[in-house]
Amino acid sequence: MTNHPLGDEIYAAYASGALSGPMRLLLDAQSAVNAEVARARQTVEAAAGVLLESEAPAEMAPNALSTLFDIIDTEEAGLGEAGPARFSARTGSESSRNAAQKAGQAIDELLDLPGSVRDLALARGGWSFAGPGVRTMPLMTEDGAKAELIRIEPGRGVPHHGHDGTEFTLVLTGGFSDGRASYGPGDVCMANPDTTHKPVADEGEVCIVLAVTDGPLAFTGALGWIQRALSR
Repeated sequence: MTNHPLGDEIYAAYASGALSGPMRLLLDAQSAVNAEVARARQTVEAAAGVLLESEAPAEMAPNALSTLFDIIDTEEAGLGEAGPARFSARTGSESSRNAAQKAGQAIDELLDLPGSVRDLALARGGWSFAGPGVRTMPLMTEDGAKAELIRIEPGRGVPHHGHDGTEFTLVLTGGFSDGRASYGPGDVCMANPDTTHKPVADEGEVCIVLAVTDGPLAFTGALGWIQRALSR
């Protein structure tokens, strides 16, 4: 199934702030490359906002503001001055010039990704070998959920595999087929423990995907009402 919808449950969790960091990253990235998804997310956010305004405000701890500033100061102190690696080529060295050219192409590929993914990828600094024609780059983990980039050369593929949990794979550039369907930019392929497949990149263009693993979601209260109402 191409362009598998993430569903109103996911959008409602995003609007409430209950969605994990990796899944928020996936939805942000898909919204950046798929206008239909962006509109669906905005609709659910508007509905959640109406319900939120009707809720009684929760009391904050007396030191909440100072605690927030402490967290911000701690995160900023840990950022450092690290940035993407820089490359240079020695005059007259063909191998060095080729290496610099490839490095520049790799940076250009990352710069073309949606902003939220691009910034994390540039901070990571490089790809890791994951098989012939396949590279991976972990971006973030949170409470058992994980987000990583996978780069597949044209015509190459990820080995045939199954899944222990649920995985959402968003195509950012290029495309791939997995024996069930074909996926292009903005499409999401969902796989679960019943899924066994072999994604293979389309010929002619490098395929870069954002793969996110996350657990199931269930809601009660106001969010549960949104979920049930929108699924009718």
